[in-house]
Amino acid sequence: LPSPDETRAFLDDRDPAKRDRVIDGLLERPEFADYWALKWADLLRNEEKAMGRKGVWVFQRWLRDEIAADVPLDEMARRIVAGRGSNWSNPPSSFYRTNRDPTTAAETVAQVFLGLRLQCAKCHNHPFDDWTQDDYYGLAAYFGNIARKQPIEIRKDKLDKHEINGDEFIYVSGGAGMIDPRTQRHLQPKPLRGDPPRADEPRPLEHLASWLTVDNRQFVRNTANRVWYHLIGRGIVDPVDDFRESNPPSNPALLDALSDQLVAGGMRLRPLVGLIMKSSVYQIGATPTPSNVEDEVNFSRASVRLLPAEVLLDAISQTLDVPGDYQDAPPGLRAVQLPGVARDVAFLQTFGKPERLLTCECERSESTTLAQAFEMINGEAVRRQLEDPDNRIGKMTARRLGDDRTLDELYLAALCRAPSPSERSRAIEYVGRSGDRRAAWEDLAWALLNSKEFLLRH
Repeated sequence: LPSPDETRAFLDDRDPAKRDRVIDGLLERPEFADYWALKWADLLRNEEKAMGRKGVWVFQRWLRDEIAADVPLDEMARRIVAGRGSNWSNPPSSFYRTNRDPTTAAETVAQVFLGLRLQCAKCHNHPFDDWTQDDYYGLAAYFGNIARKQPIEIRKDKLDKHEINGDEFIYVSGGAGMIDPRTQRHLQPKPLRGDPPRADEPRPLEHLASWLTVDNRQFVRNTANRVWYHLIGRGIVDPVDDFRESNPPSNPALLDALSDQLVAGGMRLRPLVGLIMKSSVYQIGATPTPSNVEDEVNFSRASVRLLPAEVLLDAISQTLDVPGDYQDAPPGLRAVQLPGVARDVAFLQTFGKPERLLTCECERSESTTLAQAFEMINGEAVRRQLEDPDNRIGKMTARRLGDDRTLDELYLAALCRAPSPSERSRAIEYVGRSGDRRAAWEDLAWALLNSKEFLLRH
């Protein structure tokens, strides 16, 4: 959220280009890298059980640093798919901690980087697309010679072979390929509708990474569609990881234009995000009109959505001016910066933070639930910050700001606007007749945090 001072400056600015200028500034802020690293960490399943406690921090930091440096997304994908060596010293190789067998790795590469669901082709030719079992196992064969060793093995659950708390070393052993489960013959790797590597190819993962990202239009389309989805709330192809003939894009020309812009921008994230945020589609309101009240696919109005769990918790902390305090994390770390699943933060689980057990955007829930209402009404995370003696309310009380100034600050901090005349009169009246002014201001702050205007993006 903008600070109250930033909001005042924006509202007072009469420059017609002020919005574009703010967007350009947001793209360069460190929070940009934090947020998009979170999205990639969800998709690549950066979670403690598979990665280990240190592993989730190392992988999250790598993702964040890549995005902060505006590394092209195709280059980032190549590093992940071709990653080998120590997970701690070469974090992209952590991809193979969660994708531990050839078929899982093939399904993940297709779903994450191409937006294709190949799972059906494991047992039979795909019923809704033209992918065959040969396509499926040809892709899986790229991962048949991946091996692992663990210099330091630390386990809490001796029966769970996937739980590794120490480092893991990823390497290739022998030639590429795998045993075809249908024929029991050795199967050579082959990309989807691409040329197979040479029989003596020494680095088959590099061959796959190159095929995946070099002049691969489907990689570009999938990437552009995912960025659009995260900013707008719905993919042009929706679900975003289900590109197929029977699920065409709702606006093919738009997807082509975004893909072209992504390529023109050097496959970098910032130019595409900036382009979308400056568009009229991104700025459109959520209030329906008679002509679009039933429209769900053409982006004719904004999609009203619950804020993501981490964003919402950070917004509460910022509104109340109380820094985050999370187990095993440095003081002041924001929820968006937390690596792994952070299962010890009940608020995040209640508001839909995914367990990262699936390679799917669908795992993050944006549904509203009764449990969320209880968490906001009387949950520990909100109550602790409201009652903190040194929070925004405490600081304004110590400065002895008048009631009008205090109310303005709370509204600007929470809702980025001033209170309406009726809101102002009712709030000032409530505080004035309260026997405990501090408690009254806490009540008002609590009411703002529980409002739809604060909880929902619209």
